[in-house]
Order: sequence, then structure tokens, then C-alpha cells
Amino acid sequence: MSTVYVNVKSGHPVAGVIIALLSIAVSVLLTLLFGVIAGAVAGLLGLLALSLGVKARRCGRGLGAIICGVLAIVLAVTMSIGSVDMMKHLKETADRSGVAPTFSRYMNNPYFGIVGVAANASEDLKNTDTAATIQKELDALNNYANESAKASPSVG
Repeated sequence: MSTVYVNVKSGHPVAGVIIALLSIAVSVLLTLLFGVIAGAVAGLLGLLALSLGVKARRCGRGLGAIICGVLAIVLAVTMSIGSVDMMKHLKETADRSGVAPTFSRYMNNPYFGIVGVAANASEDLKNTDTAATIQKELDALNNYANESAKASPSVG
């Protein structure tokens, strides 16, 4: 009797799980810093993990890569939306308070996260007076947020 080997592309379920975990790490750790750019990278890694899991599932394996890939995609989308909403809320709070006009000016594009704010402020931060002004505004904004939290009744 002879043995016949058939070359079947079966995907890589372990690689899919590892890539999905990398996608989850990028979502959680980098989305706040880099905004939707990191969310897009994490989403693409999640899609890659999902496709590896689907290919492996054809041969009876890969369910873990599929589940991790779907979780990674969902987390990438929700973290991107949450990051943008948080940056918009921070800008609205700075505008509403009136104590942080310089900081609010740098928050004109919330989609690029904290790095976008730093990029907008990079030219002005070379001046030490501007850096001190921004620090004072952030302290005043923090005090404003604490006073607002004390003034609003707690629900519960």
C-alpha cells in the first residue's frame, strides 16, 4: 500500500490566536494615544486573525482563532469610538469651562488621540511660557471637573 499526501491549505489557528491577542493589545494600549489609526491597525489584525481561523475551520480546527478574531474586531471598533468620544468630551468640557482656551485650541481633531493634540501643540510647546500656561489650564480644568462632580447629585 502506498500513502498519498494531499496538500491542503488549512490555515494557522495558533497564528490566528496570537495575531488576535496582538490586536487586542493594540486596541487596549494604543487607541487612546493614536486614536483611530491604532483602531484601524487593530481592526486589520483582527480581520487577519479571523481569516486564518476561517481557513483553519475548514479542516476542523480554528474555532479559537475565529472567536478571538471577532472579539479583537469588536474591541478595536469600540475602543476607537470610545477614544474619539472621550477626546470630544474633553474638548467640550474645556470649552464650556472657559478656563482652558489654549488647551481647547489644540483639541481641534479628536480622531488622532493624544498624539494629535501633542502634534498640534508641538510648535508652541518650544516656548516654556506656553507649556506653563497649558499646565495651569489643565490644573484649572481638573479643579473644574472636581467641582462639577461635587455639585451634581449622585444617582444610585
